[in-house]
Amino acid sequence: MSASDQPLAIGVVAERTGLAVSAIRFYEEAGLVDSERAPSGHRRFDRAAIRRISFIRVCQQLGYSLDDIRRQLDRLPHGRTPTETDWQRLAAGFAADIDARIAGLQSLR
Repeated sequence: MSASDQPLAIGVVAERTGLAVSAIRFYEEAGLVDSERAPSGHRRFDRAAIRRISFIRVCQQLGYSLDDIRRQLDRLPHGRTPTETDWQRLAAGFAADIDARIAGLQSLR
């Protein structure tokens, strides 16, 4: 197993995403990211979790609820790292709503 394939400790994921460890645990409990347990019982995350967490944070900043975000993330493949095409398809799921929000804000202005 190469270094890039090795799972990451929760502290490393926290450092790379800028989140507190408790936030990452919350996302895991909410079913937004997955981890495996090391023999020691510590959480270990695939590197793809960093992208998922980044996506979650952007969506939250845009005002989406965790339920909205979960529904979109559920469209990603399970058991493999999402490809660029997977992410593009996921982003398209929000496109119509974002366009409607922009139109509403322009109308308000």
